[in-house]
Amino acid sequence: MRIFFLLFLLVILSQSGYTQEILKGKVGGDYAEGGKGPLAGANVFWLNSKIQTTTDPEGLFEIEKPDSVRYLITSFVGYETDTIDTKGKDFIHNHKMLSGLLEEVEIEHRVGGLEVNTLDPLNVSLVSERELQKAACCNLSESFETNPSIDVSFSDAITGTRQIQMLGLSGPNILITREMIPDLRGIGAVNGLQFYPGTWIQSMQISKGSGSVVNGFESVVGQINIELKKAESGKKAMMNVYGNAGSAMEFNGDVRSDISKRVSTASMIQLRNLSIENDNNSDGFRDMPLSNKLIALNRWKFDWGKGYFSQVGVRALFVDNEGGQLSGKINENHGVWRLNHMTQRMDVWAKTGKIWQGKPWRSTGIQLNGTFHEQNSNYGMRTYDARQRSLYFNWIYQSIISNTAHVVKMGLSYQQDNFNEQVDSIDFLRDEYVPGLFTEYTFLPNDRFTLVVGLRADHHNSYGTFLTPRLHLRYGIFEKTTIKLSAGRSLRTASIFAENQQIFASARDIRVFSQNESSPYGLDAEVSWNYGINLIQKFELDYREGALILDLYRTDFENQIVVDYDRSPQQVLFYNLNGRSYSNSIQAQLDYELINRLDMRLAYRWYDVKTQYHFDILQKPLISQHRAFINLEYKTRNYWSFDWTLNWNGSKRLPSTQSNPESFRLRANSPDFYLMNAQITKTFNERFDIYLGSENILNFRQSNPIISADDPYGEYFDASLVWAPVFGRMVYLGARLKWL
Repeated sequence: MRIFFLLFLLVILSQSGYTQEILKGKVGGDYAEGGKGPLAGANVFWLNSKIQTTTDPEGLFEIEKPDSVRYLITSFVGYETDTIDTKGKDFIHNHKMLSGLLEEVEIEHRVGGLEVNTLDPLNVSLVSERELQKAACCNLSESFETNPSIDVSFSDAITGTRQIQMLGLSGPNILITREMIPDLRGIGAVNGLQFYPGTWIQSMQISKGSGSVVNGFESVVGQINIELKKAESGKKAMMNVYGNAGSAMEFNGDVRSDISKRVSTASMIQLRNLSIENDNNSDGFRDMPLSNKLIALNRWKFDWGKGYFSQVGVRALFVDNEGGQLSGKINENHGVWRLNHMTQRMDVWAKTGKIWQGKPWRSTGIQLNGTFHEQNSNYGMRTYDARQRSLYFNWIYQSIISNTAHVVKMGLSYQQDNFNEQVDSIDFLRDEYVPGLFTEYTFLPNDRFTLVVGLRADHHNSYGTFLTPRLHLRYGIFEKTTIKLSAGRSLRTASIFAENQQIFASARDIRVFSQNESSPYGLDAEVSWNYGINLIQKFELDYREGALILDLYRTDFENQIVVDYDRSPQQVLFYNLNGRSYSNSIQAQLDYELINRLDMRLAYRWYDVKTQYHFDILQKPLISQHRAFINLEYKTRNYWSFDWTLNWNGSKRLPSTQSNPESFRLRANSPDFYLMNAQITKTFNERFDIYLGSENILNFRQSNPIISADDPYGEYFDASLVWAPVFGRMVYLGARLKWL
């Protein structure tokens, strides 16, 4: 795969290196504050062409000259757009632009809920607020039901925790950032998805493949960046109330205010309560834990003028879940088997930066983040308590080399984590310190070609010094055909207990095969390479636009922490990889507007995810190899909106339980199944709408999701092998009220 990638890169680079005629020139104008001189950052482009550039600090520019075009356009904010006839010229001498007011222009564009960016060299999909409102979206883990790139499943039959997968690998392999600051790591890597209420999210960017080195070295298969509602823009206030048939009630609210022309603030809150027991499969266990949740956030934006700005924010949360057996259950020699899970967390962050006036390509910024996370859990007789304290610093500087065809970023970072975990009576302590530096170069010679090359050098106090190279390439083969390539290395510490908390909802004996006392858990770091190809073909059919998207990705692990459920149904083993581990992923997606206001998204994806276990290389368990997806959205002229999604999930391999007594054995593979969701929304005006929806309309659920449910303190008890929903059909109703 690496050889193929390098060969392809050489071909593309050779294609971009053809000889071309270059036109040079200089642009100037009168300044608003008086005087005249060069205009830095003015746009320069050819008439009826996408070839463009901008002027440097001296007003100078260089631009590729096509054979068939002679008229050059110059534009700049506050100046009249001008046209230059370049016939017979090889240099434009000090072209002067005239200052003037721009006429108001109204631009309309029908923005899709999920948009693919063909100009970004990274494979990024933008998920808008409109897309998030297609489902209940109580929290981030429920925000991907209409997205074919993210798989969502329940981690076990007790906690109600939803976990995500991308390119065949679990959520901790995805870098999750809050406005480009790494966020859900360590203890919160899986459970933390519930810490982001869906109504707080303004948009998300889902990026497949290795990301930018600017955001760190931990991204294995992709990145999800969450943009929260801003203090300085958007609606003045919003209130959302939600209730479902499972007795869960939620209140979400946010309000923002402009304190002055330069100071803005916003506050957000979520309250959730679930206080009625549900046991739809009659196994004596609550299908969802009883829950009380309070999450609050406050943020500020300061515009100091002259290009200086700052942001600060704080988020605090308290979550108390109680699951397990129904009240009144009696177990011989023991009490009721209960899950008690209490989480307290606080995040404090700050950003400050400067953009040079008249030089929009030059900027610098600092990101700071501090996290305190404490979790206290009891699963029957088992205990898992954990505490994490983290500090993050990142300084970024961006500028150009000569002109905007050469953009360079560089910076320094520092990540510090302190973990204290207690599993039953055993303590696992670790401190990690990682200072690092990075640089990233972007080559953008024209609108068809972009090359991004990045390199990080970091030093981990346990793993030593390591390098993280990343590469992204974009090439516009034709006007509507774009191909993107990516390759990159990553390194991360696997928080083996926090990322696999479902193991505590079982009687399995936990064994860690430590090899190096100086490393976290005595295990090595997870090191991997990810390679990807993304092809986007846009088209127009019957006067409507559509897009066909094809993704091919492979992840190869140099080392991985293997989680082995197959050795024995009474054990779970953690050890370093000794052999091969990889994930292949292919996805095809078709987006098209079938008729007016009826959008269709059709997708199919295939996974091949295998790992070397002690005795054999096996398909990873509980991962569906095949998945097909269709989503339809229709809006009427009188503001009714209908959204319908159908998922087909193929069979999943189940860990071996053959050594159990026959009544406690599972099949080797799960059956395939369908999940159907739908929602109807009525928008009465721009301030008020209501929505009614249902999840799992076909009422499919895993029968007997808990092995030995009648004997939760017995040696065969296991609630960790969940391959389908535990809760059946769920109907919900909600309303949104906005103040503009």
